[in-house]
Amino acid sequence: MEEILKQILNELKEIRVDINELKQGQNRLEVGQEKLQKNLVDSLGLYTDKIVDHIDDKTEVLNKRVYKVETEIERLSRQ
Repeated sequence: MEEILKQILNELKEIRVDINELKQGQNRLEVGQEKLQKNLVDSLGLYTDKIVDHIDDKTEVLNKRVYKVETEIERLSRQ
């Protein structure tokens, strides 16, 4: 009978250790998920900024071309 109680206590200790390991693993997963979400948001922000910069550059080039054409049309219309 005493041996059975010792076995039960040992199994309870092992279960307690397993539960603590599960809790620690869950905490690590939650921290990792927060980091992943932050990295994802940062990456999307950086990507969006690059797209905006690219569009701005293209728009500036197009505006310069339009300005040159308008200037030439104005010059020709005055002749």
